[in-house]
Amino acid sequence: MEGIKKHTHADREQVIREMVPLIKKKFGTNLLALAVCCSYARNDDVDYSDLELIAFVKTMPDGKHQGGCAKIVDGMLIELVWMTRQTYLNTVLDVNEYWHYSGSNTLLPILNDEFINELSTFRPPDLKRKCLDHAVGYFSELQEAVAKVLNAIDRENWENMPVLFPDMINQILRVLSFLNQEPFVTASRMISQVQGFRIKPKSLGNLLDIAIKGGYQDLAVLRNISIAVFEELEKIFEELGLSLYDEDIDPNKIVNRLRQV
Repeated sequence: MEGIKKHTHADREQVIREMVPLIKKKFGTNLLALAVCCSYARNDDVDYSDLELIAFVKTMPDGKHQGGCAKIVDGMLIELVWMTRQTYLNTVLDVNEYWHYSGSNTLLPILNDEFINELSTFRPPDLKRKCLDHAVGYFSELQEAVAKVLNAIDRENWENMPVLFPDMINQILRVLSFLNQEPFVTASRMISQVQGFRIKPKSLGNLLDIAIKGGYQDLAVLRNISIAVFEELEKIFEELGLSLYDEDIDPNKIVNRLRQV
């Protein structure tokens, strides 16, 4: 297997040392700061972890929001993205459609510690309202994912369950991240992290057991637990004073994503 090889933290550190002058050369005086992020920055990178760096620039060419490149060198995936400070705030740190993954973006300064540390202390304004807004907004996708699983169960559609069931789990995890105003730190620990969330359905543990053990072959059990989790989620939204459903099908009427009861 040539494309994936084991590497140590020290190996990645050496790559960073080699890349710094090359990055300086690429951006010149346009470079403001440089950081490494994700698993390396958290010091929990393991054998097959990739290496991800972010270069902060004064301006982006041609009106682009960000740029990037990825290379596989000696079996290690190395990714470099570049953007302005404001783009990083808007697309990574502020609440948006990808915010639930933003917990992974720990920044370890490589160049301009003051700049990087200032970003690391940023907290999105009006965090709670924005997160609840997204939780309500994404509930329709969660509803669709649950409905597809229930349809597959009713039709004993075994062959598509390995696709439909994980999608339902992912949609539930996303909504719970926004409800708890807590982004996930890494995809490899999403299940363990969500189990520690304060706000979650009582039956979630049973559903996650099925996901972990691959026990969705018992369709009757899967159906009952899926419905229980969905109904408990509905109750959570109700207790938070959030309305999920509409009584009017008129598309000419504006619907706010965050709809307080």
